[in-house]
Amino acid sequence: MSLLAELKRRNVFKVGAAYLVVGWVIIEVASTIAPQLNLPEWAPRLVTFLILLGFPIALVLAWIFDMTPDGVQVTEGRTGSGAFYGVVALIAAASIGGYFLLGGERTTAPAETETDGSSSIAVLPFVNMSTDAENEYFADGISEELLNILAGIDGLDVASRTSAFSFKGKDTSIPEIARLLGVRHVLEGSVRRQGTRVRITAQLIDAERDVHLWSETYDRDLTDIFVVQEEIAQAITNALQDILGTRQVTVQASTGNLEAYERFLSARARFYGRENIEQTLTDLREIVALDPQLTDAWAFMAAAAFVNMTINLQRTHDDATLQDWINEGVERALAADPQHSLALATRGANAFGLGDVAGAQQALARAAASERTDSTAHLWSGIHLLLVGKPNAALPYFQEAYRRDPVVTINLGYLAIINIMTGRRAEALQVGRQVLASGGGNAVWMLATEFALAGEADLAVEFIAYALRAASDLSVTQQAATVAAYAAALEDPTRREAFMTEYAPGDLTAIFQIVFEDPAYLDFLHSEDMQYVQTLVAWLPSATWLREHPEFFRYMESIGVAEYWAEAGYPEGCTLADGSGEPHLDCGGAD
Repeated sequence: MSLLAELKRRNVFKVGAAYLVVGWVIIEVASTIAPQLNLPEWAPRLVTFLILLGFPIALVLAWIFDMTPDGVQVTEGRTGSGAFYGVVALIAAASIGGYFLLGGERTTAPAETETDGSSSIAVLPFVNMSTDAENEYFADGISEELLNILAGIDGLDVASRTSAFSFKGKDTSIPEIARLLGVRHVLEGSVRRQGTRVRITAQLIDAERDVHLWSETYDRDLTDIFVVQEEIAQAITNALQDILGTRQVTVQASTGNLEAYERFLSARARFYGRENIEQTLTDLREIVALDPQLTDAWAFMAAAAFVNMTINLQRTHDDATLQDWINEGVERALAADPQHSLALATRGANAFGLGDVAGAQQALARAAASERTDSTAHLWSGIHLLLVGKPNAALPYFQEAYRRDPVVTINLGYLAIINIMTGRRAEALQVGRQVLASGGGNAVWMLATEFALAGEADLAVEFIAYALRAASDLSVTQQAATVAAYAAALEDPTRREAFMTEYAPGDLTAIFQIVFEDPAYLDFLHSEDMQYVQTLVAWLPSATWLREHPEFFRYMESIGVAEYWAEAGYPEGCTLADGSGEPHLDCGGAD
C-alpha cells in the first residue's frame, strides 16, 4: 500500500492518464493527416512508436519531479523506489515489445510489397464533365498522357491502356479493378473544359487499403496542360516515395500547337477504337501538316494507314498511296524517336506483308523491347513468329502480352493457342475454358480443331458447340443437330461427306475441312479474304497433314516465308523435303 500511496502523492497516476489521452489524440491526428500531406506510410507508425517510448519516461519524470509554487522540485522521499522502477521497466518492455510483435507485419510491409505489386498503378479513363460530349476524347487523351508519363518512371509498373480503359463506363469497384489488373494503386479523375479553361481533378487510391493517398484539383488555361500533367505525375511519385524513392518528373511539351494537340488526342482515341478509320487517317494527315514536329501523330498516321490497307475493304485510297503514307509516317516518327514502339511495330507488320520476314521480326522485337505499357507489340511479335512456325520462340511474347493486358480477350485467346502449340495441353484447356467464359474468339475454334485432330472428341464437341453459337446464325435446334452430326462424323469417318454436305455452315466450313483433312481448305490460302489464323492453324501439333502439303509450302513461298526459312532455319520439328516431287515440309518428327 505504501507504493500506491506514494504514486498518488507524486501524481504519477494523473500524469500517466493525461499522457495516454494526449498521446492517443496525437496518434489519431497523425494517422489522419499523413496521407493528406503525402507523408510516407511509416510516418504515423513512427509517431506511435515515439509516444509508446515516451510513456515510461513520463512516469519516471512524474516520480522524480513535482510542480510546486517555487517551480519544479525533486520530490522528497524514496519510499517504494525499487518497486516503482521495476514496474516502469516492465511497462517499457511491454510497450516496445508489443509494438514490434503486434505491428511487425505492418512494419515489414513496404519491403515485402517491393515484389508484390506495391509499385504498380492503373490509370483509369478520366470522366468527361464537360457539357460537350466531343470533349470525351480530350478527357481520354489526358488520361493516356498521364499513363505514358508514369510509364516512363523507373520502378513504377503501369497497367496498359487497353486493360485500364476496358473498365470505362462500368460500375466496377476500385478494389476489384485493382485485383483484375494486378495493381496496388489506381489513379482516377475527371476533366471539365470550358473554352480555353480546363479543370482537372485527380486522386490516387491505395486499393489494397482502400484509402486515398492524394487528391488535387487544377484550374488552368489550356496552354498550361503540359505543366498540369507534370504536376500530377510528380504528386503521384511523391505519394509513393517510400516505395519508389525520390523521383523528379519532367514533362516536355509534345507540341506548341494546341489545335494540333487537341485534334491528335481525339484521333488517337478513335484509332484505338477503330472508329471510322479512314476519317481518322484523314485527320492525322491534317494534324501532321499543322505541326510536323508532333512525333506521335506521324506514328499513328502510319498505323492508321496500315490498318486501313489491311482491314478496310471499302477504302477510297489505293494500296500504293497508303503504302507511301505508312513509309512516311514510320520514317518521320523513328527519325525523332528511334525506339518509338508503335512506329517499329507498324514497320514490322508492314514488312511482313511485303515479304521481308526477317526485317519484320527484327522491327517487332525492337518494338516489344521498347514498349512499356501496351501489349500490342508483344502480341504482334508472337503472331508473326507463329506464322513462320516458331511457337517456342513465340511463347514468351504471348505470356508477356497477357501479363500486360490480362483482361483483353485476344491476349487470353493467344495464350491458350500458344499453350496447345507448345505441348502445354492442360494449361491450354484451362485457359481455353476461360476464353469461352470471356466471349470466345479464334482460340475457340483452333482448340476445337486440335482436339478433333488429336482424337479428343468430347473436348472437340464442347468447343465446337460454343463456336457454333458464337459464329453462326443457326437456330438453337439447328446448332444441336449440327453438333450431334459432327460428333457422329468424328466417330465414323464414313459420315463425314454427308456431314459436310448437309450441316457444315459457311462460317465454319474451314474448321471441318481441316479436321477431315479436306484439301479444299487450301483454297483459303490464296483468297483475298485470307486471315492470319488460317495460316496459324497449320502449326497445331496434330495438323501435320496441312503443314506438310505442297500447296501450303507454295503459299509460304509466295509470301516470302520459305526464303526466310532457308536462311533462318525451318520450323520447329520440320525439314525441307524436295528430293522428289514437289517441295514440302517434312514434319514427321513433330509431336
